[in-house]
Amino acid sequence: MNLDEQKFNLSKIYDDQFDRIYSFFYYKTLSKDTAEDLTSETFLTLANILAGGKGHEIENIKAFLFGIARNTFIKYLQHKYKAEIPFSVFGENFEEYMDTFTKESKKAIPFEDRLIKYLEHIPKKQAVILQLRFIEKLSLTEICQRLGKNMNYVKTTQKRAFKSLKDAIETTL
Repeated sequence: MNLDEQKFNLSKIYDDQFDRIYSFFYYKTLSKDTAEDLTSETFLTLANILAGGKGHEIENIKAFLFGIARNTFIKYLQHKYKAEIPFSVFGENFEEYMDTFTKESKKAIPFEDRLIKYLEHIPKKQAVILQLRFIEKLSLTEICQRLGKNMNYVKTTQKRAFKSLKDAIETTL
């Protein structure tokens, strides 16, 4: 594929690969904003490389794109953790790693469903706090108002609920 064909196919590559790359970044970062930024950076880098051209042809543009995605993610991790991360951490085939990780993440049981399973194994007062906090997504202030309790009660009960939940999970494993 010559350079002009690669530039022309950029929008097709974007349409074909956007969801895969965005999903991978989203499941790795758990942030829509970060996933959007990393995905944009990946495609922008590809566009800049194709625009700069310099007469180089890319034999497998899809593999090249996944190489850019891998490098973008490693740079993100290095910046986030202020540490060097080896390129080999994802193995030889980044596309395969990305697909496997994304499929496993989509199959994972949601946190709320896993939590409900264990609520019956902890004291009722604690279970109520965790249900309001993590299933109904209420803030501590909203929980205080709903239960008619003070903040100290809610925080203490939540802390005890975490310990009880940890114990319940360990005994069922």
